[in-house]
Amino acid sequence: MNALFGSLIACLVVAMYASQVHAAFRYDELWLGTSTVLDHSPALSAANRRPVYDEMLVANGVDPASDKGKLILAWVSRINADSMVAGNARRSSKIYLNPRARAELMSDGLERLSPALRLQYVSLISKFLDTLVPSDCFGLNEMSEVVDRISLSAISEADIDAYFHVLSAALRAAGSETRPDVPTAQQYAHADESLKRSLLNELGYIPANIARYLAYSRDPRAAAPVEACWAMRVTMHAILALPDPERDIVLRRTVRSEGVSH
Repeated sequence: MNALFGSLIACLVVAMYASQVHAAFRYDELWLGTSTVLDHSPALSAANRRPVYDEMLVANGVDPASDKGKLILAWVSRINADSMVAGNARRSSKIYLNPRARAELMSDGLERLSPALRLQYVSLISKFLDTLVPSDCFGLNEMSEVVDRISLSAISEADIDAYFHVLSAALRAAGSETRPDVPTAQQYAHADESLKRSLLNELGYIPANIARYLAYSRDPRAAAPVEACWAMRVTMHAILALPDPERDIVLRRTVRSEGVSH
């Protein structure tokens, strides 16, 4: 059982949680791509940039003139005006056309954040999944698609402010010349053991729950959405329940764009 559970941890952390981190930067369309100051297309002058943003907010159920709309636009303006964000984005030649390249840029930034900011980000995503996603994950079992269904209109202003605060910090940190410290193999092993215990605790040490969790892990893509939702939340809650430094070791590993390394 221990060996099986160890493999399960690695499988779920990589396959489920890392995809959530990438997908959670859903609103990069507001600051990067065809609609922002980082794209110097003549068609996107200062005169017509704001209407484009207004259209995006309306499409996401947010009135641009509301307090929430003004908050989002203020953050977009702040991020677009940040020369460090622009410089980091330009380091990736495919950043404007390749969603995966944008995800990797932002994952790189997440890995370089302070543990407190990284925890704040993941806690927010977990909160969104717990409070804004139905038990069947909108009938989906691909977690990136599930997160993509969360509407800005459903997120509170306080959480939007916190989200963009972490997003801005991650974008500034992306591409830094200083590499983060890499945990040792022993630290990874200790973190995995702690995660195993936390998962079992989250499952209540109940054989039926453990069997359900293992059944999902055998073929996540074929699982019923309600099973995917349940397993995802179990995993996230178990990770967030870890003590430091084990929690941050797991969080750093799950946000790393190149995947888990032991």
